Amino acid sequence: MKKALAVAALGAVLLILPRSSSGLDIQLRLSSGLWQMNLGEVNAALAGWREGLKQSADVDANMQFVSGDISRFRLGVDFEAELLLSFSRWIKLGLSAGYGYGSLDEEGTLLTIEEAGTLYERACPTKVSAFPLLVSGYFNVPLGPKFNVYLRAGAGVVQARYVSREAQKKVTDKRFTYPVYDNAKAGGLSYLGGLGLSYSFDQSLGFFIEAVARSARVDGLTGENRLEQKGTLYSYEEYLPQSGFWRPTMHVLPEEPDGANVRNVHEAVIDFSGYSIKIGLFLKF
Repeated sequence: MKKALAVAALGAVLLILPRSSSGLDIQLRLSSGLWQMNLGEVNAALAGWREGLKQSADVDANMQFVSGDISRFRLGVDFEAELLLSFSRWIKLGLSAGYGYGSLDEEGTLLTIEEAGTLYERACPTKVSAFPLLVSGYFNVPLGPKFNVYLRAGAGVVQARYVSREAQKKVTDKRFTYPVYDNAKAGGLSYLGGLGLSYSFDQSLGFFIEAVARSARVDGLTGENRLEQKGTLYSYEEYLPQSGFWRPTMHVLPEEPDGANVRNVHEAVIDFSGYSIKIGLFLKF
């Protein structure tokens, strides 16, 4: 939040400066689009949660897996606000703040299980979000009085957040209860490169389309769990003795898990690396 406020404050200062004193053309760019993210560990934990329940049902005579599947995290939503300074028609510098997220709610992770003749619904709603703050350089190639093609390269920091819950209720109940909850966050570095096309309607307004490849891996996430224990977000495999299944999972724990029933323990990685395609408007001042 402080970083976003800093961007807004810088923009306000620049906007009130006389153009003659700054000697710069100023643009405000607002965009949104789709963000393909590489959330391998998150998807593995969700798949492991489902498979663990299914295999437990397969070996328990009083339990039956009725239905349900889990979608994979593939696409998220990406928003960005950027202040762009034009030093010439070829070279520009941008300072941006953004927000991207991907989420699966109760409906997207819903499983139906019968236990001792009673139908239950289980779910594992999960959300990952990123707050990047970037400095970007642009190389602009005019294609005429209105069209421009540009290359973008940028670097900065990203704040990541991971929230996951396990939900359960009887089919006849209206509301879920949430016996398991994990909330963790951390900061990391982000790099991007991209290509865009812009079109000016007039001297003050235009739109653009941009495709970007991004690298942004965040580890060392810390937070708290349902028991209000503070700790680190760990990714590991947990052995379920009833079914013999090694279940991939992620949880916030006060200490690194160990023992014969866990393996492949490491700090969880939230990987926002991937591609995004955005469309937006720009305003010239």
